[in-house]
Amino acid sequence: MKRKAEQMTENLENRKSARINHTSPLQAKDLQSGKIHNAKMFNYSKEGFYFESDSVLNPGIQIYIGIKNSPYASLPDVLEYHRGEVVWRKELKDSFFRFGYGVKLKTLVKKQDLELKDIRKPKESRKHPRRQYNQFIHFADQSGIFEGTIKNISSSGVFLMSKKAFEVGEILTLVLPIKNGKFTNAKGQIIWTNDKGFGIKFLSIDK
Repeated sequence: MKRKAEQMTENLENRKSARINHTSPLQAKDLQSGKIHNAKMFNYSKEGFYFESDSVLNPGIQIYIGIKNSPYASLPDVLEYHRGEVVWRKELKDSFFRFGYGVKLKTLVKKQDLELKDIRKPKESRKHPRRQYNQFIHFADQSGIFEGTIKNISSSGVFLMSKKAFEVGEILTLVLPIKNGKFTNAKGQIIWTNDKGFGIKFLSIDK
């Protein structure tokens, strides 16, 4: 079926950034129900994107999105992970999918906001002192979206507990809470594991 996704969608988001054509499978997790929906993205910008799916998602809901082969990914071969809001839904007639969706990504995090929420600098002798921390988060790898709990954290990494087992060397994308109820994405690599969880070294934090 030959068509351009942007010709099927209206500028209902009043977008400021130009979108580029980029076709990619994605997963969208409804934060209210916890259900994961399979979908396909057709265009993308730094402010939002358009995808199609057979699932019914209501405008206004918050979702986590895992995108493969993103043109904006900071590292290769990593599932890019975003938090966004469904702005509009449109029933489709000439498509393999039932519905088209416009999603607005959350405001980009400013550098001054990168101090993680409720973390203070403890008086320790280690190069990157860790603070005990108990924060539920979502994270992802190339296969999907998962849940876990950060038990301690520093500027260089975290210790994460999860029911899902991973191997040393795997790269994950974490959604971390920061100031004023905002979130930011961090890329990290697993450098050790035990029967309780795994240690992650930060590779990058979105700014």
